[in-house]
Amino acid sequence: MIKKNKSKSVEMDYSYLFGKRKFSNRIKRLLDIVLAVILLIMLIPFFILSVLCIYLFSGRPIFYFSKRRIARNNIIQTYKFRTMHQDANSDKYKLKELYMVGGFLDIPIESEVYTRIGRILERTQLVETPQFLNILFDGMSFIGNRPLPEDNIKFLREYANWEARFESPSGITGISQVVGKIYLNPVSRLKIESMYSEVYNSPSGNILKCDAFILYYTIKFILTGIPLKFETAVKILTFANGGISLNGSI
Repeated sequence: MIKKNKSKSVEMDYSYLFGKRKFSNRIKRLLDIVLAVILLIMLIPFFILSVLCIYLFSGRPIFYFSKRRIARNNIIQTYKFRTMHQDANSDKYKLKELYMVGGFLDIPIESEVYTRIGRILERTQLVETPQFLNILFDGMSFIGNRPLPEDNIKFLREYANWEARFESPSGITGISQVVGKIYLNPVSRLKIESMYSEVYNSPSGNILKCDAFILYYTIKFILTGIPLKFETAVKILTFANGGISLNGSI
């Protein structure tokens, strides 16, 4: 049964700092907290500007709230700027019928469901910045496998070992984002996401090394639009695991 108790969720999350975790995992959590605080303060002018632009050009609501699974037994409410039209869930756009594939809903930026200001926020990934609050208070990370709505989970259950992707902290950007999630089929995506979790949990894995590569390729992808090749992603994950092959079984 899924646990929805908020206070228990936070208690679980801070075990990344104080639990019996690998040193690199504890440092990852510490960096998440420090960077989230710094960036929230630095980006206050941007938040104000974004709120004004969304309000003036597409109206309310300003934010998009969604219940998402971030761990095997942990669901939280995540925050993002609203980038789609107010009737995005209506039959007019048929988002699930057109874009839901094997439990992943990946809507191309060219879709008419996005507002003009929304496309800018999506292309720059600034849409995700309100989730810094989820990093601070709910145990999310800057880098990790994306949290997913429960509507997606019922499709993922068709795949063996689907829960493996949730065995590391969920993040704002991750390995499947830099490979280009719209280019991955569900099996390939689950494979590299479960491999990321293996690096996080493996005694030989260094998640800081892995995250550094993902951060670099995230910035490169935003600037150039060129995704990382799947084979290269596997090599990076293996390298971060001390050169030891990863299973990633699905």
